[in-house]
Amino acid sequence: MLWQPLNLSAVCPPCAQVAACSHFGFVYLNLLVQLFGDSVDRRNDEAHGRLHNDSFGYAPDEYDFIVVGAGAAGCVVANRLSANEQWKVLLLEAGPEQPDVTLVPGLSTALLGSNVDWQYRTKPNGKSCLARDETGCDWPRGKMMGGSSSINSLAYVRGNRLDYDKWAELGNVGWSYDEVLPYFKKSERNINMEALDRKYHGVRGEQFVSRFPYFDQPSIMMTEAFNQRGLPILDFNGAHQEGTMQAQAVSLDGERVSTNNAFIQPIRWKRPNLTVKTKSEAVKVLFDKQKKAYGVVYVHHDKVYTVKARKEVILSGGAINTPKLLMLSGVGPKEHLEHFGIPVVQDLAVGENLHDHVTFNGIVVALPNKTATTVSNDEIIQSVYDYANSKIKDGPLSGNGPVSSIAFIRTEPHLPAPDIQYQVDNVMWEEFVCDPVTTTKITIFPTAFYNGLLPRTMNLVPKSRGILLLNSTNPHGPPFLYPNYFGDDSDLIPLIKGARFLLSLEKTEAFRSRGAYFVKTPLPECRDHKWGTDEYIVCLARQYTSTPYHPVGTCKMGPTWDQKAVVSPRLRVYGVSHLRVIDASIMPIVPRGNTNAPSIMVGERGVAFVLEDWLHSDNHSYSG
Repeated sequence: MLWQPLNLSAVCPPCAQVAACSHFGFVYLNLLVQLFGDSVDRRNDEAHGRLHNDSFGYAPDEYDFIVVGAGAAGCVVANRLSANEQWKVLLLEAGPEQPDVTLVPGLSTALLGSNVDWQYRTKPNGKSCLARDETGCDWPRGKMMGGSSSINSLAYVRGNRLDYDKWAELGNVGWSYDEVLPYFKKSERNINMEALDRKYHGVRGEQFVSRFPYFDQPSIMMTEAFNQRGLPILDFNGAHQEGTMQAQAVSLDGERVSTNNAFIQPIRWKRPNLTVKTKSEAVKVLFDKQKKAYGVVYVHHDKVYTVKARKEVILSGGAINTPKLLMLSGVGPKEHLEHFGIPVVQDLAVGENLHDHVTFNGIVVALPNKTATTVSNDEIIQSVYDYANSKIKDGPLSGNGPVSSIAFIRTEPHLPAPDIQYQVDNVMWEEFVCDPVTTTKITIFPTAFYNGLLPRTMNLVPKSRGILLLNSTNPHGPPFLYPNYFGDDSDLIPLIKGARFLLSLEKTEAFRSRGAYFVKTPLPECRDHKWGTDEYIVCLARQYTSTPYHPVGTCKMGPTWDQKAVVSPRLRVYGVSHLRVIDASIMPIVPRGNTNAPSIMVGERGVAFVLEDWLHSDNHSYSG
């Protein structure tokens, strides 16, 4: 089987009182492997054979473009480039084919910690993630076709107009909201247009966007409660962001649509000029004496291969793997590279500007029996079978629990845009209150079945900045991630204000009519503080720090005068030629919202620059 789930024997503490660590947890995961452990891509590849990629008339070790990373942006880039029949395109992906388990929305959290997750962890700063082992937070990243678009919570959220206008104000010509909106729309195929404005949405792109066919009552309760507290129900991907709704998802008919599903699967066996190599990790970009990128070294099944690019090498490995590869290739901070004996090709601030939306776990909503969605173990098994065997995907697993219950607020009326986002997780609240760390680390069961909600208050405008460094023990190993959460203490202020607003939901008719209430038992590491106070919220934020997994910024985009910029506004790496970065690492400031949709847009916008340079210009200058 392609998919290997989280190893419960390795992660479950002795005598853990968590259902996931019971015998049933092992049985359940084994069932998922049997039903969903294979991959439709593997079956298709087997049916089509691999000969089609070797009959195009080029040497097998030479392509026009090499795209490293088949994630949210990389799949878009490979699709658009290979549309030109005269160009041979290689798409390298370090992970395996996308397993079928990723298609099931209600199993999204079961992917965390499995073999399709890079399983990164952050390094401590003494101010955050304090309750966890080694004081580090988990940072899941997708390691498969589709990258993190195959492992995330599916929410389709673009951010705010001001985010992109700010990028442009920083000197990034071509990145204002009005300039990027067409690229959001280009890839989008929205199938819920009856209540949406065509000015802001596309209907002809490859990326399906829709609402799940299944929503449960607690999810609707959260949206109603936000609405009753004054937030309008609106499309926060449209004209205005401050408000609430059941978010749309990158899905169709109850199944995930990753960028692999949307952009690569439909063309993979139809375009002979596109070669896709999975389990192929790029370890070095090759440069000649003129600092021109001319190829890539990658490892496949422990064998080392070299492949050449006639036109460009494009890095789309994401905010962690792209800066790591650049530094291994000699592009990065001079002193840091020299420490590892890596010959310096270009001294750039690679790895700096690392930041992420910061949030925390710990505010818990308990649901009475009449509102809770809990079922027996037998019913869980039956729901998995029902989904696997149904042609029309509906029922509890065709949704993603309460995670689509999203809202945006401004914590102060003078703010120009929201500074807080709420997104809601599911939880068995008694287990969580007893052992919040283990409960949030081992989330294998369907998101549809729960008796509590874990609404997370998310700081959309963090001031703290961290850094990514090569692993000091083994530079090819997992990089050292220092997000520096709460390095700037002012990042706590929006969380405190946002939490106050959240707690006010208990008084709404939506909560009272369903008997929902906040569990007022202090969590273990915050027992010394009175529940619900500002001091208690700060304690939760520092001890039970969490992340929506939105890291960006490590290859910052900026104009020539920005000393911290790694790439130009056209996404060319400064100081070298024929090398670009097209992924979330280029974002100078994280957008106000989930980063999957913006990463797809970056793919569209970035590859448009490539096409302009190679199709519509006789001057292929790479000065930026």
